Amino acid sequence: MAKKITDENGNTYVQKKPFYKRVWFWILAIIVIILISSLSGGSKSDDSAKKVDDNKTTKSAGSSSAKSQSQQTFKVGETAEYKGVQFKVNKVDFSNGDPDVDTPDSGKQYVVMNVTISNNGDDKYDYNPYDFKLDDNGNQTDTTEVTSGIKDTLNSGTLAKGASVTGNLVGQANTSDKLKLIYNGNIFSKKEHVVFELN
Repeated sequence: MAKKITDENGNTYVQKKPFYKRVWFWILAIIVIILISSLSGGSKSDDSAKKVDDNKTTKSAGSSSAKSQSQQTFKVGETAEYKGVQFKVNKVDFSNGDPDVDTPDSGKQYVVMNVTISNNGDDKYDYNPYDFKLDDNGNQTDTTEVTSGIKDTLNSGTLAKGASVTGNLVGQANTSDKLKLIYNGNIFSKKEHVVFELN
């Protein structure tokens, strides 16, 4: 409650409580603390990709479980799982295109990455080629190049639980450089979630 004060001239003033002594301030502070702790605690476990062992033998799983629980980078042929979705770069090919129709930029080749995405989560999964970037020594470009002779390109779509899709992602790069395929999750995410070394 507000406190009434009368000065020596007979004027009456209402003295209000400071904001930090009010109930609404403490309720708001508790809600903010809970939100911050839940966001910072939940994101650590979700932002690590795990290697999926194709050999389901208990001996190999026991000997490599510490190493393969979470990884930063994967190789061609390895399967990475991130938030219930598995990614695998099946193979990588290089092409100079068709000189009569299309050619890559000077000093570059088309990099064709055959990728399989499998949804092992409980919810539907939306995939998009813009979720991937081709990293050429730190220069990250889209994997949506269109070139003749490359069929079965990966388009956008939705995978139901248990479904998978295989398609080609195409980019341009200097093939003598260190190349990586980076899955970001979506175009608004800055954190690298799954990285495949291509050479």
